[in-house]
Amino acid sequence: MTEDHAVSLRSKARIVNENPVERISLWLTSGIADFQKHLPVAITYGVGLVALGWGATWLLWQVGLSWMMLPAMAGAMLLGPMATVGLYRLSRRQQGKGGDSIAAPGQIFLVSVVMMILLLSWIRAATLLFAIFFGLHPFPGFLESLQSLFTTPSGVALVLIGSAVGGLFAALGFAISVFSFPMLVDRDIDGFSAMGLSFNATTQNFRLMLLWAACVTVLVTIGVLTGLLALIPLFPILGFATWHAYADLFQESTDA
Repeated sequence: MTEDHAVSLRSKARIVNENPVERISLWLTSGIADFQKHLPVAITYGVGLVALGWGATWLLWQVGLSWMMLPAMAGAMLLGPMATVGLYRLSRRQQGKGGDSIAAPGQIFLVSVVMMILLLSWIRAATLLFAIFFGLHPFPGFLESLQSLFTTPSGVALVLIGSAVGGLFAALGFAISVFSFPMLVDRDIDGFSAMGLSFNATTQNFRLMLLWAACVTVLVTIGVLTGLLALIPLFPILGFATWHAYADLFQESTDA
């Protein structure tokens, strides 16, 4: 193990729970600045994400799985950090460190596989919950089921319990991925150590990261409500902002 690798494994994030609103505003401001500096690439990322979302929605509708749209959209947030690796490289290059990942590509792939397993586990859990509350009956259609979710006792119970279960998946996925992907771009470190450091940073800065998770959720929800169109700028801005969140909590402690 190299000396730099050992330092990376030992280093943890700073604890900076004070002034969370001010700090998150700084991350978003820096993310917007990077978005403006890399506008063509950033817009390409956003358009690609929206096209992928539309394609997945169309496919689910065509194969008669339109009931999976809501859990799939919720679960897609687990894959957001994985899709922004290229944006982290741009922000890293902006700092004069070069744009290539230091960690082996296999480590990024490893964390991506973990996130995919979490996503598939959540979709499976959503399927089981739907069967428990509505039985093994033919799916009546997306609009009919959406109405049942909010107008029947079984539907309301499914929404409440499903939100709680989905929240657990989302919280775990957020904690292990929010800093691990930018860390793998920036450091010579293995995927499991990156996930562990990311989880530790999230729990140690709980108030700050809870607010950041809420901010991300609100912005992504706005994107979904606009037919994904608002995600064209919001997705890369959040990606750049996440890099600055990582740099804020980790890089100073490492460079010191």
